[in-house]
Amino acid sequence: MGIGNPLEKESHFPFRLTNQIISVSLLIGSFSIVDLFAESNKFHNHQHNQNSKNQSSGFHFPQTLKPFNQMDFVRDSNLESALRESIQHFKRLPKDNKFRFGEKEFTNEEILRSFSNLQSIIHNTPDDQIKSEIEKNFQYIELRPSTDLPTITGYYEIRIRGKNKQEGEFQYPALTPPISDPSFPENPKHFHRDKWNQKSIWEKYSKPIVFLRLTDLHLAQLEGSALVEMETNERFRINYAEDNGKDYISPSVHLHGICPSLKPYHLSNCIQSKPKEVTEAILKNPRYIFFHKESLLNGDMNQYHLGPKGSGGIRLVAYRSVAMDIKIPLGLPVLLSFQSNKELVNNRLVFVHDRGNAITGVGRLDYYLGSENGVEEEANNLLTKGKVVLLLPRKEKK
Repeated sequence: MGIGNPLEKESHFPFRLTNQIISVSLLIGSFSIVDLFAESNKFHNHQHNQNSKNQSSGFHFPQTLKPFNQMDFVRDSNLESALRESIQHFKRLPKDNKFRFGEKEFTNEEILRSFSNLQSIIHNTPDDQIKSEIEKNFQYIELRPSTDLPTITGYYEIRIRGKNKQEGEFQYPALTPPISDPSFPENPKHFHRDKWNQKSIWEKYSKPIVFLRLTDLHLAQLEGSALVEMETNERFRINYAEDNGKDYISPSVHLHGICPSLKPYHLSNCIQSKPKEVTEAILKNPRYIFFHKESLLNGDMNQYHLGPKGSGGIRLVAYRSVAMDIKIPLGLPVLLSFQSNKELVNNRLVFVHDRGNAITGVGRLDYYLGSENGVEEEANNLLTKGKVVLLLPRKEKK
């Protein structure tokens, strides 16, 4: 998200979309079943479209396809965990739940049966037969804008330090959702950030979970969660709980020509030399995010299965969870392909576990990279075009 980047994205968590709409309308476009291991000949030329802002909502499919030679398939613990999260998500839904995709309607039972099949394929099928077995059980729906390839970005969970009281740089509280009372003249939940920066306000209406540096609070509110380590060595997570409903304004709007880099995780460097300018820029963002505290099992910050919760209470799993448009039902499997400066991904099996107000449009995808050291650089530099293929269960012949 550096200077001149036309595809600046906001985080998923602070702008989560509640998964209340199960049915999927495709009246705005059309869809087609395509060869799972086929690739548009435009894929290798995605750099020509790198600056495109087109996020058309219509479905479009390449006419010329050629086979993929590879599939990223590794039986790792992250895959097992992500698959389990999707299964648990559908088990939490009402048994009579249904959703429609195009002309076809799927029951919860059909979805769970398809996941049982997928689990069996992963556990029991030789590597050289994986593609054919998936093909027998799933239909492949390529999701892409009508005139471009899908945009792929990355996100992550930050690690920060905190204090139990205001001290030095640690002046900014991560707050719990405000209390509400019918006797209040206005709902404090909707207060502008200006008010929540006032100690008299947050002491009256909320409670501080932890005190943070301003740039760390900004990152936590942007990404929607953070792993926090205290001076006492206590470790916990702060997760998105609510927001004040205001629109997000990036500090970068006010920092052109002031900070060498406008990437969010570089603001901690810029604030050292330009404290007044960076502080004012961050505080001009009217949007405010509230958190709840989550204790970690044994304080372990490295357990992959303890990722933050995405939408629908689904735990995110590094390199296996993605955020997509609300029109794509939560929990479903997707095959993701893209090339970045860091890696080449060919049909990696991932799952729709999250939403985001900036993650909209056909095939638009935000790739969760976890919380390990160094992922912030990878996530902030991931901006490319790719291929996104949704896997839908094949209907059993009657």
